Amino acid sequence: ERLLKIVEQEAAYNKNSIDGTSVLRIARLLWAGTLSVKALILFKLFDYDNNNRVSLSEMKTFYQQYLKEFKFPHNENRTNEIIDIFLTGFHFDDDDDQQINFDQFYTVLQSNDELLHTLYLISIPDQHLLISNLQNKISHHCCTREYIKNNLNRIICLFIYILVNLSLIIYVVVYRLMMAKLNGWEITARIGGELINFNFSFSFLLMLKQTITLIRSNSFLRHYVPVDNHIDLHKIVGTVIAVSSIVHSLALMINYTVKPSEYTWIQQMFTTIPQYGWINGTAPITGIVLFILLFIMVLCAMQFVRQKTGYYQLFYYTHLLYVPLFILLIIHSRDFWKWFIGPIVLFSVEKLYSFKRCFGKYGLTYLLSVTIEDENVLSLIIYRPHNFSFNIGDYIFINFPLIASYEWHPFTISSGPEEKNFLRLHIQKQKNWTKKLHDYFTNYSKQRDSYEKLVDTVLLPVMPEYTRIQSPKIIEFNDQSGNKQINLRIDGPYSSCTRYIFDCEHCVLIGGGIGITPYVSVLESLMYQFRSQRMICSNCSHMNYTNEFCCRRTLKKVDFIWINRDVKNFGWFIKLLSDFEVEQETYLNANPEHERYLDIHLYFTSLASNETNRMGNVAYDLVANVYSQISHKDMYTNLKTKTRIGRPNWKLLFSKLKVEQKNRTTSVFFCGNKTMGQTINQQCQEQNFLFHSEPFDK
Repeated sequence: ERLLKIVEQEAAYNKNSIDGTSVLRIARLLWAGTLSVKALILFKLFDYDNNNRVSLSEMKTFYQQYLKEFKFPHNENRTNEIIDIFLTGFHFDDDDDQQINFDQFYTVLQSNDELLHTLYLISIPDQHLLISNLQNKISHHCCTREYIKNNLNRIICLFIYILVNLSLIIYVVVYRLMMAKLNGWEITARIGGELINFNFSFSFLLMLKQTITLIRSNSFLRHYVPVDNHIDLHKIVGTVIAVSSIVHSLALMINYTVKPSEYTWIQQMFTTIPQYGWINGTAPITGIVLFILLFIMVLCAMQFVRQKTGYYQLFYYTHLLYVPLFILLIIHSRDFWKWFIGPIVLFSVEKLYSFKRCFGKYGLTYLLSVTIEDENVLSLIIYRPHNFSFNIGDYIFINFPLIASYEWHPFTISSGPEEKNFLRLHIQKQKNWTKKLHDYFTNYSKQRDSYEKLVDTVLLPVMPEYTRIQSPKIIEFNDQSGNKQINLRIDGPYSSCTRYIFDCEHCVLIGGGIGITPYVSVLESLMYQFRSQRMICSNCSHMNYTNEFCCRRTLKKVDFIWINRDVKNFGWFIKLLSDFEVEQETYLNANPEHERYLDIHLYFTSLASNETNRMGNVAYDLVANVYSQISHKDMYTNLKTKTRIGRPNWKLLFSKLKVEQKNRTTSVFFCGNKTMGQTINQQCQEQNFLFHSEPFDK
């Protein structure tokens, strides 16, 4: 309404319609207008009574209404405080009437480049840019020279896998055709059977978590073995098994039809009368059961089932059908045990080791406290057993007998390895076991308010309490709290690609929502390293850091990128980020010749990005920039790092990082949404960055 009135289209607003000529006129004005014209448009938005002066009350009323419609995620008191601080930047107090004219308004905007940049949002989206982005997506190819260079071990491993399968096919064709004189359908069935024998056994090796952890801990082995892609390769192998099973079954069915036999087709398919197989002629019956079990496993492992809310457990439990599958395969196939004996020995060793850890003193522990961060997330503080060692980014399986006696669920450890007293896990509520856990402690806190100790999270002075949308509760389990000790069991730790970070020169840590937890462990470890290398002069109390920390570390630079749909989620780790800002400032003050060690990038995606020239964000961008200029803090988090709205422009961001770190190898670590991961991987290939992805579900 205000914009139409400014461009003299009030009649169009009243009629609720506008002609094409007027639309083109407005578009031309927004697109081609100078900065002073755009500043005038913004000024007129605030000038409600059209007297060519903006008063303090007019601008305050505008922002109170605007931020309310903008769904600004703070209470009224905090909103008013932000508006008051923002308004001081326009010097209304210099005038007795508390009013400013356009020249004064434009002078304020010109005083700061970021404020002046706000005027560029008064425009229309660049359609050529949108088309260019679409073309980039369409024209993306993975088989570039950079891709091959960065993924050489993966390509070689896949080539070897394909070569083994082709060798088995050639062997079956030559041996069965030349030696056994079988017909084409029998040979086809044998090919399917041989591929099943190999791939079933190989799929087992790909999911041996302890073996994978050992490979990751050896820099030489992990350089040649693409252990980070074991889940992707497992999916490929699973697809080959499914296709081979169909080929094997159809070829046998057709062979029973076309090949003369004294037995009927029904007898050959569904009975033991022909005595097919090496154990009492059970091959036909076990084959049918195997096909049904495999069909159930494959169906429930499909992406649309796994990602459907509340259906992950269906995938988990149907995958346990591997036990009867392998037993039936031994009965069904004469040669399967020869392929399977190696993997089953490794599997048995791992299970015995895991059983000893879980059900001995090593795996038994208890809760120290539970923090209900908000309505969707809680964090567990678990007593760390004395002989429990782990690395950054490692995860564990936990079992809560109070919630479910036989369920084990994986979660990343968000505390640093240097913390010797406890382990911390952050758990997001979904429609499964995690919901039961969250609801249990939520009800626990409500029912025991009379004697449990509930305290608000301790925040730094730079982080006022009202910046938290919801004050978290901490339930303590100790002698003083009066709460009964809650026992649980842990299995692990198991490794992830995150443990490579300290071997990199420049790493970019990207997390979507709760996916940031592996990299929180990294920041905690870095914080410990910072503080452990402090040196304080006994004479003048000047603080410095050891030369080893300043110069001899491999990791030179970290970019920490956290994307959240809801701004309140930043509160989960806001104290850690604030601590790091303070620690880094102390470090740079002591070593002014050194570069910043950590750059924090926070993105709030519930609002549309400014980079697409959305006019609705103009007023927001102005208040955010002025508030930051005056208070030197972000108005959402009170960090010195500014929170950006909208999704990151990965192409622009990565290009900037490449220029800044041109003499270093950049490694990108990502944990979050699969679609976002594909976009980031594409940009990594274009910029020749190394890409490591950590799956949400282990």
